[in-house]
Amino acid sequence: MENSAAYDAIARDYAAHFEGALAAKPFDVAILRSFARSVLSSQRRTAVDVGCGPGDAAEVLAECGLEVQGVDASPVMVEIARTRHPSIDFAVADMSSLPFDDDSFDAVCAWYSIVHTPADTLAAVFDEFRRVLREDGWLLLAFQTNAPTLLLNNVFGHGTSLEFLRHDVDMVQELLMECGFVLHRDAIRTPNKASGETASQAFVVARAADHFAEPVVRRSC
Repeated sequence: MENSAAYDAIARDYAAHFEGALAAKPFDVAILRSFARSVLSSQRRTAVDVGCGPGDAAEVLAECGLEVQGVDASPVMVEIARTRHPSIDFAVADMSSLPFDDDSFDAVCAWYSIVHTPADTLAAVFDEFRRVLREDGWLLLAFQTNAPTLLLNNVFGHGTSLEFLRHDVDMVQELLMECGFVLHRDAIRTPNKASGETASQAFVVARAADHFAEPVVRRSC
């Protein structure tokens, strides 16, 4: 079963199970808010959240002042996101072939969106992110790392299977640089076993051009 069809099948149970989960992870929320501040401090505002799921990361970015467009390959996930976050525009789209013109956005957020993307196709996905970014745009990646691939069968009792790939951080960063990005900062969080995490969580911020200095702008987030 394709991942989009698998998520269509499990979307409502997934959204219910993880409702409020992001708010309970202050480090992760801080990463999103820091990213939004960086975008705003460079006098930019528009962002696309690719693989947005139920829209929780998009909501954090919007609360910080970004103008967010969310996209996901699962129509059911997009329906849930629209219901939960009616002030944000969501659309059905594949992140490997985004329906936007070149240089459309100031920022791309891929919040755990590459966890099903094989390593040998990551470069093509990063090229697509780079294509829709403006020359000085920002990119935020969140993904799992430092653990073996996880295969889940019969997810939420729907008979679906999903494979979660744990990408090496150095490999991801090397691919980003090959695709024209400049690394900005990164962080790794140890797994929160109490919430069921079985891998470390990686966060990488990059830019589509090199900027050594940014104006300081105070924000509420």
